[in-house]
Amino acid sequence: MTSVRLDNISRRFGNTIAVREMTLQIAPGELFFLVGPSGCGKSTLLRLIAGLDEPSGGRIFFNDEDVTHLPTQQRNAVMCFQSYALWPHISVREHIRFGLSIRRIDRAEQEPRIERVLGLVQMRELADRKPNQLSGGQQQRVALARALAVEPRCLLLDEPLSNLDAKLRHEMRSEIRRICKSAEFTTIYVTHDQKEALSIADRIAILKDGRLMQVGTPAELYNRPKSAFVADFIGSTNLLSGTVLGRSGRTVRIHTAAGDLNAVADTPLPQNVMLSIRPERMRIAREAAADGRNRITGRPVETTFLGDSSEHVLEVNGLKVRFIAAPPLFEVPESISVEFGAEDVVVVEGTAERE
Repeated sequence: MTSVRLDNISRRFGNTIAVREMTLQIAPGELFFLVGPSGCGKSTLLRLIAGLDEPSGGRIFFNDEDVTHLPTQQRNAVMCFQSYALWPHISVREHIRFGLSIRRIDRAEQEPRIERVLGLVQMRELADRKPNQLSGGQQQRVALARALAVEPRCLLLDEPLSNLDAKLRHEMRSEIRRICKSAEFTTIYVTHDQKEALSIADRIAILKDGRLMQVGTPAELYNRPKSAFVADFIGSTNLLSGTVLGRSGRTVRIHTAAGDLNAVADTPLPQNVMLSIRPERMRIAREAAADGRNRITGRPVETTFLGDSSEHVLEVNGLKVRFIAAPPLFEVPESISVEFGAEDVVVVEGTAERE
């Protein structure tokens, strides 16, 4: 298995800086995601790792080997694009064979490799079919199998599920993880779909304007975002500005327009702070508030039915606060009180404006 290390990597296109002095370490066998809004530099970074483009500065290492200036075929990084690039006239088996033939792998060695990856992507029974006889998900598996057969040092996936419908994308998430982890190849995966990243990644890097904003496990990024941008990009959140009133141990009392709230912080805080509170952390308050619990009361102004839950917007002193009711709340009263713990209030950097 191969580790991938980026040391101070940059990429400029004229006056545009697509990647800004980025340093990143990806562990051997890791399923690592690059996530961010359009134009953040994630696809550019993937092309740099693949060897399809050269950095303007910095170095790229596979294990301890400097591959910065090696062409893609020499560094053996295989990239799967959004388009599956399948030929209509050849079978699944011959698609997989193609990459092996290009690399001049002996025919005797080709057969066991083809059989192995057909089993890995669960396509043995469909090996003689043509692409137009396959579903979108099966075509995606063929593209993956073709890449895996050449035993890449690093597998690079650029929005591999973008051509599938929502239901099939959801089904393929666990399949992608199963295939990549079973193959034990280091995999770097680009997507704009936050749920896709949260559901199958080992770790995720959040990018914005060519900068690395935060790296962590899905749970770390979701539960403890460092900035308002990361909190707002990974899932839905309420962002409230506040002023620190005082502190008792790890509990900090903070004044906000929605009322005074308790938060938990392990380090000293500045006087003015930004708070992130996930909507699903809030529960409808049906009795007196317990000690240390936060409570917000507001007027419902919007309700969205989500199936197994409902999302509600409360107007609280001119602010809009979102919360999730599960099971869904069908009869909405004129006033609702919600409560949540101090540990659910996360202090983040930045502003409440959507960046």
